[in-house]
Amino acid sequence: MQSCPLLGSLGLCLERRPPLVCFCLCLFSLAVTFAAFAAYIQSHEVRDADITQDWNSLLESLSHLSFCTDNGTWGGPTTPAPTPRAAPPALSVLVGLTFNLPGGGQPNTSRLALTVTSHQLGLGGPAPQQPIRVVVVTPWPPGPSPQGSCLSLAGPPSLLPQTRAPPRCIMGDLDAQPQEEPGSCYQPRYQPDPTLATMLSLDDRRLCSQRLLLAGLTVLCLCALLLCMAGLCLPPPHDTRGRL
Repeated sequence: MQSCPLLGSLGLCLERRPPLVCFCLCLFSLAVTFAAFAAYIQSHEVRDADITQDWNSLLESLSHLSFCTDNGTWGGPTTPAPTPRAAPPALSVLVGLTFNLPGGGQPNTSRLALTVTSHQLGLGGPAPQQPIRVVVVTPWPPGPSPQGSCLSLAGPPSLLPQTRAPPRCIMGDLDAQPQEEPGSCYQPRYQPDPTLATMLSLDDRRLCSQRLLLAGLTVLCLCALLLCMAGLCLPPPHDTRGRL
């Protein structure tokens, strides 16, 4: 049975043109990668890359700052720009900020504070120098089994992230509780909470998966087209039997 001339020309082309073979292999690998990404997105939760200002980023920005003991006034030692005392807290949430406070395994309940601008916290908005008063009561809840710190932010609610927020907490009056020495400052630690990340919806994941599969199919078609053109451009191999 006589072999197909196109297949013979294609085999000769692949034998004599290694760069074309490498390029086709790269295209095939790219198509497989697209298909793998499509399968992963379809079966796993994926973070929404368009959301850059969430609670994790806000708390990570706070972990690079130092909180000092709060004396109950709005003009403490860490306050670069005082805010009105009548400004109510926008939100009080339970967060995973931890401090190395004196007292070993059972530190005293401490009230720490600072005032920063929205620009320092990486928050957008029309007023990047808008001051935000941040007060932390740690550990929280006061007792043998604290879960974190109660964080209260006083400022325009529009500056805060509009994504999923941590659980609420109620910051009571802790004047009767033992406090740290005035002027003591501490830098918190924070481990990003996966539950606060903004994930893609199921419809968005399906759309991304379909587009990745379409891109992979397009790359495969391009690879097949290149191989067909290469087979048509070269003449079929001649039978060399009987030649010297």
